[in-house]
Amino acid sequence: MNALDIQLEKQEQLIKKLKKRNNELQRFYDEYKRVCRNEEERIKELNCLYQVAQCVVVENDIDIALDRIVRIVPHGWQFTTQTCARITFKNKIYLSPDFFESRICQSENIYIESRIMGAIHVFYKTEVGAESNNPFLIEERNLLKGIANIISFYLEKLRDNENRKIIQQQLLHADRLATIGQLAAGVAHELNEPLGNILGLAQLSLKLPGLPIQAEKDLGKIEDCVIYSREIIKKLMEFSRQSQLRKEKIDLNELIENSITFLEARCIKEGIKIVKEYTGNITVTVDRHQIKQVITNLTINAIQAMKNGGKLLFTTRKNSKNAIFCVEDTGIGIASENISKTFMPFFTTKDVGEGTGLGLSVVYGIIKNHNGDIKVSSDPGKGTTFEVCLPLEKN
Repeated sequence: MNALDIQLEKQEQLIKKLKKRNNELQRFYDEYKRVCRNEEERIKELNCLYQVAQCVVVENDIDIALDRIVRIVPHGWQFTTQTCARITFKNKIYLSPDFFESRICQSENIYIESRIMGAIHVFYKTEVGAESNNPFLIEERNLLKGIANIISFYLEKLRDNENRKIIQQQLLHADRLATIGQLAAGVAHELNEPLGNILGLAQLSLKLPGLPIQAEKDLGKIEDCVIYSREIIKKLMEFSRQSQLRKEKIDLNELIENSITFLEARCIKEGIKIVKEYTGNITVTVDRHQIKQVITNLTINAIQAMKNGGKLLFTTRKNSKNAIFCVEDTGIGIASENISKTFMPFFTTKDVGEGTGLGLSVVYGIIKNHNGDIKVSSDPGKGTTFEVCLPLEKN
């Protein structure tokens, strides 16, 4: 074998290795695209639910509200352009644009005080069900139940104006938490394993010797996207209260002190004065790490609201049933129209890239999981106060 043949053989072997590596990268990329598509579907469902909830909060005219909702619904389903919806309430019918009926349908009843008052139907075009008799996803079934529940709460609200604020709160919090919690759990179970595989394979591939520069850049982007996606899933799981509590007896004042210690230097740097007004001997039974996360999130939120410095006040007190702590700032405050959206997932007034809009939603989920309560009050331009109530440890 002469030198030329040896060189050709080496080149062929190199080409085979490059082709094999390219095929592996293509498989990683295809899997990454599949995961992204699934995540997009879950986000689409959450956005649909959020828009429906937002609609019933701001609209007091039942006809306008139901007409808007029926137009929103198709955008939450997998095959949006081949989906339509119908809402029936008493003797009225509300239809989405370009409405059609087909045998591919799912429905949920609308109740008022346990009585069926109407229904919501979602239709797919017949060709969507060519390969399956039931092309609807499990998450879409949960989404439809959630929308039907929201409509039911809304109609009950209109029948009882005296309890309007209470029902709005149930609508914005209890039903939304339960429904989004189901969706969040579904997102996590569906995405965690493939994301872990993609991350592991991408990191292993980055360690391959002689990796082309472009391939290394692409794998780095895959790694960053996967890590970001897993962080979103983690926050969704915390919001949906899927994590297990590890409760222990803790002094509330000490817990606050430990939680804000590492943030005190940042406050000094940004011209923020910390003031502490504690009431002694307050013992609560909580998950130390989760309540620490609550305190940290509220503190960071307050710091971000005081770009030009200010005062950050921590207070604790108790009554016969609850331990109460407040985090009060002298920042920019929250506009009155945004107060009701404060704990909604993905709602944020921050610039793009500065937050996911899940921080306060996570706080709300943790407090509710501890059978507690959290309230917010704000005076735009003067500051905001978050008040957290936790059940006292019973002697």
